[in-house]
Amino acid sequence: MTQITPHHFRWIAIFIAALVILLALAALGYFTGNWNEDEALRPGYQIASAESHPVQLDLCMDPETRDIARELMLKGINNAFQEHVSRMYDVWMKDETSQPERARRGVRQGLRAFIGARAATLAWDPPPCAN
Repeated sequence: MTQITPHHFRWIAIFIAALVILLALAALGYFTGNWNEDEALRPGYQIASAESHPVQLDLCMDPETRDIARELMLKGINNAFQEHVSRMYDVWMKDETSQPERARRGVRQGLRAFIGARAATLAWDPPPCAN
């Protein structure tokens, strides 16, 4: 019969301490609501880049180049949003888990980004170059 030596006792103590820590962390997450699927109910966990602000670049250009650049940016934003919406519904078709809520939430987040990016692009007004 094998006796429990101080070496065995040390490993048993480490194992029990790890279990206690994991259970404490799980209880903390459970009781603070961080396991809830509704993102609005998660305290302190927010997307820091939720708002779009026009980026001021130190670029100058003539009005024709500005209009061409703005048109290309708007086309890119439109294409990105269209692809995002398609991906959301592709995921829905492949995995029905929590659908249609997951697809709705993904499309809503994409729409928020789309609206913010369009507004920033339309507000973008680089200075004219000095001749």
